[in-house]
Amino acid sequence: MGSKCMSGEYYALLWRRAERFLVRAVRDLDEGDYDGACFNAEEAIQLAVKALLFKYFAEIPRIHGSRALLARLRNLLMDAGLSDVASFVGRFVADNRDALDILEESYVMARYGAVSYSETQAKLCVETASRALEVLREVERRLG
Repeated sequence: MGSKCMSGEYYALLWRRAERFLVRAVRDLDEGDYDGACFNAEEAIQLAVKALLFKYFAEIPRIHGSRALLARLRNLLMDAGLSDVASFVGRFVADNRDALDILEESYVMARYGAVSYSETQAKLCVETASRALEVLREVERRLG
């Protein structure tokens, strides 16, 4: 990655990608591709969390899964003495546990599994991803 990492371009690149995946998720939902909507929503969350992990903790995690990434962010915030921001992230995870389960499952199952997602599940995935990106933007605002 070279200079992209050092200049902050990598952080911006991850956020742009996250936002594009959310746009794709909305489009897929509108077009009736519910599997694609769930997959793209999960990818949007993963990339947005990775952007923050890179920006604030110089970490480029190789893990996948929105819950694991959000937990990593929460734990690093706690370790940094930012318990109020960590709790904010933790509340989002707790309040959206079921949706995050579907999102994580869809990351593999929407492509390779015998599972097909319903319109209701896809709407939940897209709404949760949208809220997740809002939460992560608020984390950024609070951290400055």
